[in-house]
Amino acid sequence: MCLLARAAHSQDWNELDKIFRSMMDCNQNLASFAISAVKDGDVIFNNVYGMADREKNISVSNNTRFTIGSISKTFTSYLAGKQVEDGEYTFDTTIVDAFKKQNVEMKLQGDFRSESATLLDAMSHRTTIKQYDWLLTDDREISRAEWITQYLPKFGEMADFRAEFYYNNWLFTMVGYLIELVGGSSFENQIKETIFDPLEMDESCFVSDSEFDELSGEEFALPYKQLPSTGNTLYPIPISALKRIGTHNPAGGIVSTATDMAKYMNALIAAYNGEEDAVLEKAVLRRITGACTHMGGMQMGDPTAVEKPTFNESFVSIGYGIGYISGTYRGYEFFNHGGATYGHYSLITMIPSKNIGVFTVVSGDTPGGLDNWRMQKAMLMYMLDVMLGEEPWIDAETGCSFPEPWFSLNRNMEPRYQEADNTTVPTPQIYVGNYSTEVFPRLSIVQRDNLLRFEMGNSNGTIVPLSATNDKLAVIMNLPVDPPGMPDVDKTRVYMAFDRNSEGKVTALHLDTGGPSETFTFMRNTAAVYQQTSSVLLLLLLLHLLIFRP
Repeated sequence: MCLLARAAHSQDWNELDKIFRSMMDCNQNLASFAISAVKDGDVIFNNVYGMADREKNISVSNNTRFTIGSISKTFTSYLAGKQVEDGEYTFDTTIVDAFKKQNVEMKLQGDFRSESATLLDAMSHRTTIKQYDWLLTDDREISRAEWITQYLPKFGEMADFRAEFYYNNWLFTMVGYLIELVGGSSFENQIKETIFDPLEMDESCFVSDSEFDELSGEEFALPYKQLPSTGNTLYPIPISALKRIGTHNPAGGIVSTATDMAKYMNALIAAYNGEEDAVLEKAVLRRITGACTHMGGMQMGDPTAVEKPTFNESFVSIGYGIGYISGTYRGYEFFNHGGATYGHYSLITMIPSKNIGVFTVVSGDTPGGLDNWRMQKAMLMYMLDVMLGEEPWIDAETGCSFPEPWFSLNRNMEPRYQEADNTTVPTPQIYVGNYSTEVFPRLSIVQRDNLLRFEMGNSNGTIVPLSATNDKLAVIMNLPVDPPGMPDVDKTRVYMAFDRNSEGKVTALHLDTGGPSETFTFMRNTAAVYQQTSSVLLLLLLLHLLIFRP
């Protein structure tokens, strides 16, 4: 179904629909795509493409819901901004003091960071606390309050406090918890009462809602993952993985439609421009959309910065505000945000000076998310050109190939280390045991059927040696977000390095889930080391008795 409202100029909207359909058709790695565009308070384009459920041959509709991932942060920032305007706290209030006012003791990693970090630091991503995103789908029964007060203080640091922009989902979960304490009701209820209900976003909900459990058919676009080894075939991702994000709804748990997001964009633009009938508040929008932190070249989720002279035009992200990215396109200031969950990628962009906004979302997870972002970026800039009355510099052909022919995207998704041909780990018994941290579930290395196995919470995997190094092992992971029956060659790899004591005994494990910023240290349980040492001593004693028996 295609909804075309009053045109802002002479653009042939049917031709626009054909171009978007062509872009969708040439991206076979995507299962579905939805787009809505607003101008001067009208919804001027609202269309969907593809399948909500490929196996059942169910098409998407204008009422099909998608998860919108980190666009949820824009909702959270609005609630926080409203509490600031109501005098509950300021964005310069320290995190410790904001929670202390609610009779909750709160700390962060390091005394200086804990004493100095403000809500602004948290919401503009400059605390440099490690992400620990592996834990977003943790299946332990831990409440939002427990995660924030008991676990977040133990999260390690990536760099010195305020040294750089470092994105962190957990700090928005923290702000969501503060919003609950101040508002006297759940974060979810406050979003519904403040935004969903007044804007009549009737199809919007949260992944933790019972309503989400009941969605079926065209009501929800199934998330899909591309498996290169099967000819880039798309396989559905278990919905249960999305449910686990519920604790972190303030960071990424909202579910919505392109139609509802059009209502949201119109409300944001009206509030930003101070229109008399605006439902949301101008002061709040003006405060949270201004840049606070330089982003160091981060460009809408992919490594390709759209800038002249490489490209015909420049789409440049300048800085991160409070739940929003600010930047410019063709000289016009925009504010936007992207979102990614397991299999869904979304993007919302507004140019308030021209009263226009565009929302896009796709289903289909490709390696590194590159194809998801590049397609949405091409469609966004094409749509903005049309709405701005500019001659589009992207057409159907380059929309399919973008960022080529201007820039060649690096699609090298090879593992960082080469795995050995022989999958048997030498002397596996030296690694067997339990390892722990104060944050992660217990990590166990066990030996079964001549294979060394990795087990941690709801994740597990097979441990294999690497060909070029003896101090690291690879784990072929089975994750809760993986499609059933996923081939090993397509599975996520993580890497383990080990510390040893002077006797050569393994004392610690360093789990590398994505490079230096995502390496976590697990200490081997003392009992395991003692048991290993005792076993050796017992063996020596038995040998002694055998050799020197009377």
